[in-house]
Amino acid sequence: MASTPQIKACIFDMDGLLLDTETIYSEVTNKILEPFGKTFPIETKIKMMGRDVRTATDILLNDLQLPLTFDEYNNQANELKQVYFRRSELMPGVEKLLRHLAKHSIPIAVATSSSKAMLAIKSERHGSVFDLFAGKITCGDDPAVKHAKPAPDIFQIAMQRLDGSLQPEDCLVFEDAANGVEAANSARMSSIWVHDMRFAADALAPPSCHGATERVVSLLEFDPAKYGLPPF
Repeated sequence: MASTPQIKACIFDMDGLLLDTETIYSEVTNKILEPFGKTFPIETKIKMMGRDVRTATDILLNDLQLPLTFDEYNNQANELKQVYFRRSELMPGVEKLLRHLAKHSIPIAVATSSSKAMLAIKSERHGSVFDLFAGKITCGDDPAVKHAKPAPDIFQIAMQRLDGSLQPEDCLVFEDAANGVEAANSARMSSIWVHDMRFAADALAPPSCHGATERVVSLLEFDPAKYGLPPF
């Protein structure tokens, strides 16, 4: 970093960042693929991460040449998600960081490609943590979000709803997906790429081209003081 941003607000992705849902997405996908004798390639998963449901599903159907329409696949997936997502766990370091920011009155928000209904299912076991956002949660099916990630819309809207006086340079975005980092860049916000190495196509590849302000492999590595935020 050439200069350290002085951050006033933090915006968080949800899937794979706050909640360990990416493993569940893979489980659901493999269950649907099983009758076709196929498994879910990591390369396809990486392309899908951070995308809205329609785009992600189209990538999957195209890559694996599945004989299913979007609606046929999505209906099966939604039935499984209703069950599986209820067991979603918090990712390491999430509760510590969110409670720390809330304690120091740092504005925080969620900006997720998930629908409002799916967010409710995924977060139902972690109400006390999600209550820290005080309703500042923007979902992918929000009518105000005209374009999905990697467009900047959802982060811009989340910022405006946090505080109308905030500017992009005041905001730090936390993302686990390349599409999310690209969206943060397009919004002209600083970003932390939390790179879950379970979903790395090549764990030995140099991570220098991600475009984020900083790359960590877990929120446990994040140092708020580096960004002008209260130290732990």
